[in-house]
Amino acid sequence: MQQQSGSKRLKHSRYISGFDGIRTIAVIGVIVYHLLPYSLTGGYLGVPIFFVVSGYLITDLLLQEYEQNGRIDIWAFYGRRMKRLYPALVTMVLTTAAYITLFQRSLFVSLKSIIWTNLLYVYNWWEIGHGQSYFDRFNGESPFTHLWSLSIEGQFYLFWPLILVVLLYVFHQRKTIFYLVIGLAVISALAMAVLYGPANTNRVYYGTDTRMFSILLGVGLAFMWPATKLKTDLPDKARHALNAAGIASLLLIILLFFKLSGESGFTYRGGMFLFTLLSTVLVATVAHPAGVMNQVLTNRLFDWVGKRSYGIYLYQFPIMIFYEAKVTNIAAHPLMNALIETVLILVVSDLSYRYLESPTRHYHYR
Repeated sequence: MQQQSGSKRLKHSRYISGFDGIRTIAVIGVIVYHLLPYSLTGGYLGVPIFFVVSGYLITDLLLQEYEQNGRIDIWAFYGRRMKRLYPALVTMVLTTAAYITLFQRSLFVSLKSIIWTNLLYVYNWWEIGHGQSYFDRFNGESPFTHLWSLSIEGQFYLFWPLILVVLLYVFHQRKTIFYLVIGLAVISALAMAVLYGPANTNRVYYGTDTRMFSILLGVGLAFMWPATKLKTDLPDKARHALNAAGIASLLLIILLFFKLSGESGFTYRGGMFLFTLLSTVLVATVAHPAGVMNQVLTNRLFDWVGKRSYGIYLYQFPIMIFYEAKVTNIAAHPLMNALIETVLILVVSDLSYRYLESPTRHYHYR
């Protein structure tokens, strides 16, 4: 999505269709985890995949802009991000709040704070002190819980262009910045391991500092693996190695979706970092034009879901929670109800994409 919008202002930008496939895999993991948590215990790991893709695409586009224009138009970047993300977020938050006020007053607690922290993209820090565990599925779940990740991305969009401009001014070699970014990613992963406590995972699960390694690995990849400078042809040995790495990373990601529980200590003491490294390898192999992974993850279904993945992620929790509050004895038909909820999520996200996100993204507000 970010790549497509960038192509209109950059001369040689590539739209990498396989990234929609990566987004599809990520959002399927998250949705199935929320609907059937015991069937896909690691589905929540779709979020680090989103983080890696965002870190890579945003940084790659900003670096392309810097090389072509000699500068980065930060205000224009903010404008593009706001037009892409804010209308749907505001709509979801306010309509959900209205529904709670009118029909589900049991969820009214702290609603005002939840609204303003989401609109300012600091909700993840509010969750640390006030929210329930992300893995507490049976104790009055909030329809806003999943928005913690959007706050971290919002913080990244706000500060990274400014930091990048400074880094490019101070350090003239990409390799130096790459090492710095990877070093910070390792520090972030170590912070997750050190701060982890089995009794309360909120601090490490929601914290910007302890989750930033996923975005930073994507950022680092952009410095050493620029999408527009990768060779379209490789020697057979290198091409086979690239394809093998892509297929292996994809298979291991799917395996960890089933195996890596969010309540396991290993997850926070290296497991999630390992998963993110695999996600970074997958992104790298999909981005390379000489490999096969872009074609593997490109098809009409993945294209459709990937382009709507933001809306699917955004609207999933309210639809699930409101639906399950109205349906009695939902456990009697778990698969049927999960299918109904999935259809509702897809319909709402498609309407949002067609009539809200796309129009506001291209609307000239002046």
